Amino acid sequence: MRKIMFIVIGVFLAFFITGCSNDVDLVKDGVMNFNKTITVGEAFDNWNDCEDSRWDSFETDNHTKVVEFTCKKKNVQKYMSKLKSFLSKKDQEEASYLDIKSNKQIFQWTINKDDTFQIDNVQVETVWADGKKFSDSQKPMKQLRNVYDNEIAFNLSELNKMVAEQFAYVFQMIKVRAK
Repeated sequence: MRKIMFIVIGVFLAFFITGCSNDVDLVKDGVMNFNKTITVGEAFDNWNDCEDSRWDSFETDNHTKVVEFTCKKKNVQKYMSKLKSFLSKKDQEEASYLDIKSNKQIFQWTINKDDTFQIDNVQVETVWADGKKFSDSQKPMKQLRNVYDNEIAFNLSELNKMVAEQFAYVFQMIKVRAK
């Protein structure tokens, strides 16, 4: 009896795991119209901008199936530290808006009834050391191209005084809107 119960549980778990990954596999194995040379999975799984990443799927209250890729960005704190070094001493002292704990980007595709999919939403979420958060929508196609081009958001080698001043201003404005 116990052996049968373990078999039933094993079959159920195998079905559950396989059933949950089908939507993720559909997106990962698919191609985007603007670039059919690699799959979505190849582009995202080889994107060098992520310190940590994961694929998930879920269904909304209105039964829309969604596949989600989350990328926790690399080098955020190192970047902000180097960025501060380009600022004046006075600006450095007042730059709590650059004390960023994490930055992540979330891509969402919706699954159509005919087993096709489309990019539906891209969000960026910034969290500061003091716990304030800010989320914002981004242009999906532009962000997809960044992934396919393997672009790095917090690229230390591209940071200079002009870029630092621009980023400082942007993050100062963003933090004002954070909750």
